[in-house]
Amino acid sequence: MKKNTLEIIAMSLIFIVFFSIAVLVKDSQGGILFDEKIMERVHENPSETMTNIMKVITFLGSSKFFFGIGLVLLFFFYKNKYYEGMFPLFSSIIGTYLVNAILKNIFVRTRPLKYFLIEQTGYSFPSGHSMVSMAFYTTMTYLFLENKKGKNTFIWVLNFLLIGLIGFSRIYLGVHWPTDVIAGYVMGFLVHIIIKDIHKRQVN
Repeated sequence: MKKNTLEIIAMSLIFIVFFSIAVLVKDSQGGILFDEKIMERVHENPSETMTNIMKVITFLGSSKFFFGIGLVLLFFFYKNKYYEGMFPLFSSIIGTYLVNAILKNIFVRTRPLKYFLIEQTGYSFPSGHSMVSMAFYTTMTYLFLENKKGKNTFIWVLNFLLIGLIGFSRIYLGVHWPTDVIAGYVMGFLVHIIIKDIHKRQVN
């Protein structure tokens, strides 16, 4: 099966998953589907140690971290004359945040306030940490491995493990419903697919 066909299938599945959740979210003031059960299970016995660990992990998906590492990578790309990496860098951070902000203001979902372990403002759906983490880390991993030969399975596993932990940290800290995180992941991956396709056209 051709890569273009696989990408079309992936994008179609993303739209189906996202809008299936979005339809339910639009008319809901609380959790939907499995949200409440997962939140109750995760928050049965929260500990201070685990909360502190989750705060560190969630920082790796925060705007402060992304804009900081974005500046570092921008300097690195410029110094090494890797100008074609700048568009994926900007798009995976700034572009994804803009799309996330638009979606949040369309669906205006209330956060799971009764589960809060930290303070968090703004709307809940989709999770910005999950969406930008998926777009940024996956795109940067793709750029890093673009011209590498051999198997890169381990690096991809690490990539998605980190993204998974960031999403879980948002659930553990009580600032997002699980469906917020899932929606963030699928939309973040969609952004990654679009960025990757544009990048390929630029370098070819």
